Amino acid sequence: MKLLKFLHYQRYLGLSNLDYSQHQQRYTLHGTCVSYGLQFVVAVIFVSAFVSALAESVNYMQTNSLTGNIYDHAVILTVSVTQLLANLWFRAHQQAQVTLLRRLSKVMRLLKVSTLALGQPRWVYRLWVAVCLWYAMMIGSFGSNIWLSGMKLSHILTLLAFALRLLCANFQFTLYSSMVCVLQRLLAVQGELLQVLLGDPSGISRGALARCLRLHDEILMLSQGEFVQVYGGVLLFLFLYQVMECVLIAYVSTLEGFRSMQELARIVCWISPMLVYLILPLMINDLSNQVSPWGATLP
Repeated sequence: MKLLKFLHYQRYLGLSNLDYSQHQQRYTLHGTCVSYGLQFVVAVIFVSAFVSALAESVNYMQTNSLTGNIYDHAVILTVSVTQLLANLWFRAHQQAQVTLLRRLSKVMRLLKVSTLALGQPRWVYRLWVAVCLWYAMMIGSFGSNIWLSGMKLSHILTLLAFALRLLCANFQFTLYSSMVCVLQRLLAVQGELLQVLLGDPSGISRGALARCLRLHDEILMLSQGEFVQVYGGVLLFLFLYQVMECVLIAYVSTLEGFRSMQELARIVCWISPMLVYLILPLMINDLSNQVSPWGATLP
C-alpha cells in the first residue's frame, strides 16, 4: 500500500533513489541517470559553496562586530556542511527507509487502514510549498538588492547553496513529520481495535488478541528501530544549522542600526519559517501518548 503521495518526491531533490512502483505496488530503490545526476549536482553545489566561502571571507550581513562577523561566516560554512551530512546520512540509510515503508504497508493492510487521506501530512506538505515560495520571494529581493550587487562567484554559489538547503532541509522535516503522523494513525487504529476486543470479555478470541498485540509491538519496533535509523541523524544535522541561524538573526536584531520597523519586519520574515520548522517536529511527535491510548480506560 502507498503510505503518502509525496514520499518519492525526495528523488527529485537528490536525496535518495526511493520510488513507488505502480506495477509491483511497493516502494523500491530505482536509481536512474537522472536521480544519480541530481544527487551529484546537489553535492557539487554544496561543496563549491563551502570551498568558495572558505577561500573568501563571505558574510550574509555586516554586523559591525568582529565576533558577529566570525559567527556569521561560521553559519555560512555550516549551511553546506550540515546539509551534506544530512543528505549523506539519508542516502546511506535509504535501504532502511524502504524496509520501514514496506513493513508499515504490511501493518496498514492488516489493520485495513489507509493513510493517503490523512489531513496532517497534506497540511505539512502544503506548508513546505508555501515556505519555499515565501523564501523564493525573500531571496529574490535580498539577492538582487544586496547580495548579488557585485556579482561575485562566491556570493552566487553561497546564495544558491542557501536556497537549495531550504528546499532539501524543509522537505526532510516534512518527511519526518508526515511519517510521525502515519505512525500515530496506525497506533490509534490498533488501540481502537484492542478496546473493541477487550470490550466483550465473553466473546474474546485469544488469537485475535495476540495478533492485535503483535501489531502493536511491530509498530513500536519500527518507530524505535528503522524510523530512528533513517531520520535520527538527519534531524541532528538539520537542527544544528537551524539553531545557529536563529541565534544569528536574534543577535543581529539587537545591534545598532536594526531598530527600524522595516528592519524588524524583515527579520521577522526571515526567522519565522525557521522557528516553525524548529518547533514542528517537536509539536507533531506525540507517539508517546499514542502508545497506550487505552491505558486510562482499561483496568
